[in-house]
Amino acid sequence: MTTQQFTTETRRNVERFLAFSEHVGELHEQEVLDVLREQGITTLESLIRHTLSAPRSAAPVPAEPAWPGAASASEGSVHRPPSMAVVVDGVEHAPEDLRRFDGQPLHFVASRGAGGEPRLLAFTDDQPLRTALWVSSLLREQERATSAASASAPFTKGQVQMFQHHNFDGDWFWLSAGFGYNDLTRVYHGPIWSRSDWNDTISSISATDCNVTYYEHINWGGSSFFSPAYTGNPADGHAWGDLGSIGWNDRISSVANWGVPR
Repeated sequence: MTTQQFTTETRRNVERFLAFSEHVGELHEQEVLDVLREQGITTLESLIRHTLSAPRSAAPVPAEPAWPGAASASEGSVHRPPSMAVVVDGVEHAPEDLRRFDGQPLHFVASRGAGGEPRLLAFTDDQPLRTALWVSSLLREQERATSAASASAPFTKGQVQMFQHHNFDGDWFWLSAGFGYNDLTRVYHGPIWSRSDWNDTISSISATDCNVTYYEHINWGGSSFFSPAYTGNPADGHAWGDLGSIGWNDRISSVANWGVPR
């Protein structure tokens, strides 16, 4: 089998298999051996050396209430036009008009209307009281909304699941409630075949019962995207199969899971 014949799924399944993961899918002995040989791993000793030399992911840190205000005003933002209109500070803008805010951090909240249609709100000011008022109204609306989200979209409790590709595909990782990653350049895919990090590689996210904020830069900097917790039927939750539709594909560099709203 040549290198080009290995799929990403096969490679990640080998990774999970070696980590004694239950998410290995269909995997055959020869596939494991071929992937390891591709990396020059032909003995138990070389497997141990390769694994021990791999960079280790940074551990998540406890979530702190001060994080949303920690973004530096000097950090510029380049806004990607979403596939829908954006309401910025109460004023609706066409998607392409979002570029007029380049250089200025915006703080996004994704929601769904009563008919299930996605909508995008943004603020130029993220003062806690103002954000809390908007989020409170959105959460009340969510309880009444009928979502257009796919029933196959993943739903997690007490954590959020983030995916490498659109439509919840490719590699993934979780972040538990009450924790955050302030620098995704220090969170890695795996020690065997892929030593790349998770910075600017998230393309879809699961629905969750937790409030989660995603940030454009490391250390909670730049623009942010707040995804409110869903408190109703999991099938109707806030899963985003294509973050590009709201201008956030491959844009996330730090993330905070605030946990279940009380």
